[in-house]
Amino acid sequence: MNSAVRNHRGSPLGGRPDITTAVLAEFDLTRRTVLATLEQNELLQHKPQLRTRITLRAPDIDALSHLQLRALRLLRNKGTETDDPSDPQTRQQWAKVLLLTVKGAAAGLQNTG
Repeated sequence: MNSAVRNHRGSPLGGRPDITTAVLAEFDLTRRTVLATLEQNELLQHKPQLRTRITLRAPDIDALSHLQLRALRLLRNKGTETDDPSDPQTRQQWAKVLLLTVKGAAAGLQNTG
C-alpha cells in the first residue's frame, strides 16, 4: 500500500470517509486472504530479492502518487492555493503532470518481477 493511502487511514480521503473505510477494509481483507492462501507471514516472503527491490522503490513511487493526487484534485476543478483550475494553460500543465506521474510509476515498477 502506498503512503498516499497509508497516511490517510482514519481521515476523509477524497472527502468520502465511507468509501475510504470500505476500500481500506477490502484491502486488508484481500491482503490477509492472500497471505493465508500462500501460507506466508508477509508478502513476497519466498522472494526476498523482489521484496527488497520493491521496498527500495517505494519512496519514489509514493512521491509520484502524491503528485498524482494533487494533479487529479486540480483537474477535478478543486484547484490549489496558487493554481486556477479554470485556466486552460494550468489545466494543460497539470494534465501533463498527471501523465508523467503515471509513466514514472510504471517505469519505477518495471522489471520488479
